[in-house]
Amino acid sequence: MSLKRNTIANYIGQGYTALVGIVVMPLYLKYLGAEAFGLVGFFVLLQAWLNLLDFGLSPTLARQVAVARGLRNGLKDFGKLLRSFETIFLLVATTIGVSVFLSSSWIADEWIDSRSIPKETIAFCVALMGVSGGLRLFASLYRSGLTGSEDQVWLNIANIAIVSMRFIGAFLLMRFVSTEVRIFFEYQVIIGVAEIIVLAARFYKNLAINPVHLALGIHWPSMRAIAPFASGIAYSAAIWITITQVDKIILSGVLPLDEFGYFSIVSLIAGGIMVATAPIAQAIMPRMTNLLVQGEKNKALQIYRNASQLVTVIAFSIALITGFFADALIYAWTGDGVAAEWGGDVLLWFALGNGVLALSAFQYYLQNSFGQLRLHVVGSTISAICQVPIIYYAATRYGAVGAGIAWFGIRVVWLMGWMPIVHRTLVPGLHFNWFVKDVLPVVLVSAVSIAVLNGLVRIDLATGRMAIIGYLILLGSTQLLVAAISSNFIRSRISQYVYRERRVFKI
Repeated sequence: MSLKRNTIANYIGQGYTALVGIVVMPLYLKYLGAEAFGLVGFFVLLQAWLNLLDFGLSPTLARQVAVARGLRNGLKDFGKLLRSFETIFLLVATTIGVSVFLSSSWIADEWIDSRSIPKETIAFCVALMGVSGGLRLFASLYRSGLTGSEDQVWLNIANIAIVSMRFIGAFLLMRFVSTEVRIFFEYQVIIGVAEIIVLAARFYKNLAINPVHLALGIHWPSMRAIAPFASGIAYSAAIWITITQVDKIILSGVLPLDEFGYFSIVSLIAGGIMVATAPIAQAIMPRMTNLLVQGEKNKALQIYRNASQLVTVIAFSIALITGFFADALIYAWTGDGVAAEWGGDVLLWFALGNGVLALSAFQYYLQNSFGQLRLHVVGSTISAICQVPIIYYAATRYGAVGAGIAWFGIRVVWLMGWMPIVHRTLVPGLHFNWFVKDVLPVVLVSAVSIAVLNGLVRIDLATGRMAIIGYLILLGSTQLLVAAISSNFIRSRISQYVYRERRVFKI
């Protein structure tokens, strides 16, 4: 299997998924309306929380497939473990469907605040969300298995097809058939069934296993062997979902459904900051781990510091432009003036909070590379315990803006309070250089730059969406350039490049 081909395929698949979301989500808002779009946002939120019921089994299966493929006759007895996973996922998916169906009326009556959609319709849609969520959880098992078997080129082609059917197909239904929100969720169930069939067929083909010959049931010796790894993955995932999704679940019960639809737009935009910096984390962790194993600690720490500067430049540039020109960005993307007016102040705080989160995530990258996650488990647990009541109080008392301010405040306190502890424990003496020399100059220069730009530029929404997009691109490029110049790592790289070019041309 070609690592290069798989890597390129992953980038293409993930890029296509992101592009479809950027294009289609505003169209959903336009054709469904704010309240029905709020139900779509609630579905996305429910799906995120249902991932907790994966129990770490999907990534565990991916690892076990890779291990089995590396052993002689390793796949011979793999069917027992696979069928055990399938049995567990079938039970979990069934439980999800039944539980959400039984609670759908309560959710429609007591949790979701709708002004125009009948309660019966909301209950029906919520029930279908449970069915669709269970199906997608089950499909994640085979998707992880295909990843572990390195069949990633085919998997990304299949994902592109499934994403197209799920999102573009749903839009075509709205555009040419009906904008009734019930049809949207019925269609999602159909795609969920098709997804399982396609992925399962390919996975079994790769394994050369006939599923008919496997008895349904759990093979306990196989499950006991992988339990420690799966439990560690499950706990980390649960804490991460709690930290990043608790504000959304609280606001789904606090806000009217139309406002929660607008908040879904805000959440999607703010989440793009983490997406923009994720490839850097994916690249540095294995390299740092490899260097530390070889005893090259100084080289690993230099990569850590350089990457910290790079992420600070990218994350804070995006966060500041997104936050301080939030209303213009929302309007340019959706064409909805009401969404822009409602979401401007909310997006400001969530964007700034996610910018800080992208930087504070480096303490996890360092711990992962050292192979010491104890502090991460302790710190994440403390963070979740403190965050939930604070976000709940802020959201219930001050609404979405209050939740955003609380989110930003928590992230700043976490960066300033927990980061030094991790650095001091793993690498004494690192934190001062990391914060004062690497991070702080970029943050301060970026703050001054956005203050100047915000004081000089006022974007009138009446100028038109294309003109606004042009303004935002120009402002974003300026902010990114100023932030990049403030980074000594980037300046040194530019100097090295200019020196090489001068030598080549003998200037």
